[in-house]
Amino acid sequence: MDAPTLRFELRLIPAWNLLSLVVLFLSQAGVCLASESIPSTKQQTAICTQRVVHHAILHDGDTRSFSVYLPNQSPSSCEPLPVIFAFHGVLMNGQTMAEMTDLHELGARCGFIVVYPDGSGHGRFRTWNAGGRSGRLERVAEDDVGFVRAMLRIVQTKYAIDPDRIHATGFSNGAMMCYRLAVEMPHVFASIAPVAGTLAVPATPSTIITQSPLHPRAVPSLHIHGTEDKFVPWGGPNARTPKNLDFFSVQQTVAAWTRLHAYTYNTSILCNALPCSDRVQDGTHIDIQSYQIDSSSNPIAIELVRVHGGGHTWPGGKNREWLVGTTSKEFNANERMWKFFQEYPKK
Repeated sequence: MDAPTLRFELRLIPAWNLLSLVVLFLSQAGVCLASESIPSTKQQTAICTQRVVHHAILHDGDTRSFSVYLPNQSPSSCEPLPVIFAFHGVLMNGQTMAEMTDLHELGARCGFIVVYPDGSGHGRFRTWNAGGRSGRLERVAEDDVGFVRAMLRIVQTKYAIDPDRIHATGFSNGAMMCYRLAVEMPHVFASIAPVAGTLAVPATPSTIITQSPLHPRAVPSLHIHGTEDKFVPWGGPNARTPKNLDFFSVQQTVAAWTRLHAYTYNTSILCNALPCSDRVQDGTHIDIQSYQIDSSSNPIAIELVRVHGGGHTWPGGKNREWLVGTTSKEFNANERMWKFFQEYPKK
């Protein structure tokens, strides 16, 4: 049974200002609290205005929260929309992820829903249990996959979404969470776009078969990563990496993902190198490796965008470069992943 919902409306408040809204929590088990804003008539004439709904739910004894950014639709339109879950990195939350990426602005223009969830923790200091933990980190790890399932139940109940176009992206630890969801929920997420984060859980054929023995499915992925990333290094953990945290290198991640696809669909995979022109003199340039299966029933793609000289950043986003390295201006991560998501709905 779905959790009861309490909703109230605040009018004449711009959507961007709602990020500072204090959400009241109900301690009653199973209660979901949503706060909603609707732009004023004047705001509704703007191209990129949107409605924002903040939710809080009780999951595993903890209050968890997420925000839903909805593009404006005609009251007569009931067309199901694509939805993108955007998972933040360590020491961030859903609000700072929204501020860094502005993915919801593209959603307002292109007609898709963006969900910014909050990981476990406090305030702006949140994390995701994306795997790769040991010792104390493993003992205190939250059931974040269960939290995502709970979010999905609410989102699918309250909003008109297309079940074949549920996608996930994430930054750093949130990118690792995308991979975990693709391994453990392959029949939910149509495709993923991890940015600056790698695989941190086993991705073996037996894992996929366990999820759905009759119709196994591997999830298409667009992986974006800077070669000068100091926080999730291209080559995997180094001396700066916490001892109780482990994750794959970028190349190990792509190799594991291609093996998974090859086994799942019992086929070989072709790799194409796609060099790109250096459009902006910013100390970075990109190349793309495309791994493709193209059969009549399973058109699958894996793409790796290697950002030479790029740091631990979201290309096109509002990054603190003095801390995380160079942000490439060669392309916009939002636009590239949206193109990828459009090409790869769930088959």
